[in-house]
This record gives sequence, C-alpha cells and structure tokens, in this order.
Amino acid sequence: MKLNLRGIDLNLLPVFDAIMEAGQLSRAADALGMSQPAISAALQRLRYCLADELFVRTRQGMEPTPRARELHEQLAPQLAALRDTLDPGNRFDPASSDRHFRLVSVDYFEMVMLPPLLAQVRKQAPGVVVEVITATDAMSEDLQKVRSDLAIDAFIPEDPRLNRMVLLEEELVVVARAGHPCLRGHCSKEQFLSEEHVVLPDRNRRLPLDQILDTPGWQRRTGARVTQFAGMLATVAGTDMIATVPRRLALHYAHAMQLQVLAFPVPLPPVPIYLLWSPALDKDPAHRWLREQLVSTAAVL
Repeated sequence: MKLNLRGIDLNLLPVFDAIMEAGQLSRAADALGMSQPAISAALQRLRYCLADELFVRTRQGMEPTPRARELHEQLAPQLAALRDTLDPGNRFDPASSDRHFRLVSVDYFEMVMLPPLLAQVRKQAPGVVVEVITATDAMSEDLQKVRSDLAIDAFIPEDPRLNRMVLLEEELVVVARAGHPCLRGHCSKEQFLSEEHVVLPDRNRRLPLDQILDTPGWQRRTGARVTQFAGMLATVAGTDMIATVPRRLALHYAHAMQLQVLAFPVPLPPVPIYLLWSPALDKDPAHRWLREQLVSTAAVL
C-alpha cells in the first residue's frame, strides 16, 4: 500500500535536511531559525511517521541511520530544486555570490590545479571562496554528509553512493636534481632500483605504480618518507634521492627547482584523477557551476 502523504507534514522535510547537513540539532535549529526544542519535536514526529529512528545521538553529533541516508540522497536534490522553483533569488549568480566551497584533496591539486582554477573563478565570481582541506580516511563520510563539496583524488573510496567522474589522467615520471651524479636524461630500471627514493605515506590503496613495485625484482630503496608532493620535490632538489611523481607536477616546477624530468623505466598505465561529490548536491546550481570550472580548468592543463 502506498504511503498517504496527507498523513505527513511536509514542513518536516526541511528539518530532516537541516539535521542531515548540520549533524547536530543545535546547528540545525540555528540554520532554520527555530528553537532546539522545536527541532527535537519535529524529529520525533518524523520518527513516528517514517517508523525509523533516523538519527542516533553520538559524541560526534547525530549519526544518521541507513534509512536516513537513503532518504536524504533522494530528498535533498528535490528540496533544492523546489527552493529554486519557488525562490528565484535562491538561484546561483556567480557575480554576486559569496559561496564558500570546501574541496578535499592532496597538495597535487593545490600545486597544479588550484592557481589556474582560481584565476578562472575570479573572472566570474570575485566573492566566492575556495577552501582546500587534506584528504583523509573520513573523505567519504564528509562528502556524504555534505561537510565538503567535492573531492579530487587518485584514491577513491569504495562507496557506490558517491557520484564520480574522471577529471584528468596523469602520467608518472621520475625526477632527480639537475646535477645528479648518476642520472643524465635517462633512468633505467637498474638505476631506478639503485638510487634512494623519496616516497609518500602508504594510503592502503593501489595505483599502477604500486602494482609494479609489488612484483619480484622491483623493490626500491626508500631513503625518506614525507607527507606531501611539495616535500618530495624539495628533497629531490637538495639531495641525490629521486622520486616518482605526476608529470604535470614535475614539469610545472622543474625549471624553478632545477629538476630533471625522466621517463619511468617501463611503460605505466595513466593514473586517473577523480572528481567525487554527494548525489545530494548533484543539481545544486552553485555546485554544478564549480564542477564545470574544474572540468574546463583540467582540460587545458
């Protein structure tokens, strides 16, 4: 039997949406201009109507149940579309917007993509703010709860609930300082394995490079482990260590840091760099605009 919508107060749906996005009753109340007791009462009515707890109180806030996540994934874009239909002033105008976008990534994005992205964004949206935060194991949850707008990363969470697309593909290359005593414009497998390497922390996920290095006869010598790509380039520039990094990153900083950019000793498949976001933001006009800026920026890198 179909659910009778007349038995549900549809005014409760924005309350549900606000709790999902805020993660706390007090913040949801502030966002809607309601008192916390009123928010609590609305939540109790929703629980009764939908026959589900919807949220469980934890130390971190209100944790949604699987049913709540499913509902939000379907309802959030519908509510956003309804707001746009009923309130033309809610539509996104880049020229007058002061929207604060939160992007999750590693410093590859900041070093290669962020400057041209901001140059492009500034031409259309001088008041928009772009904040970049470091990718962690909480990336998937942050995207699902819309605590972050987008993620840009080669490592994608195994979460089918997130939308994704390939933003660009990267080739991996070897970098060494210009005056390296052993490497001169070429890096053989033997040279690659004999030199000390600067590496990043293991993120417990596999890229094509990891698959090569896990095969017999490809054990490299780790000389230093750093936290970011910037640290890799700086260490290579000041030592005889080498590193394997994305080609665009290497070419961008090779001249300034006096680095050689060398082909990897054997062919490697390209590494896809993904763009990920919550389906709840799929039809949001501002979010769609930002995705378009990222795609057009990546196309000319």
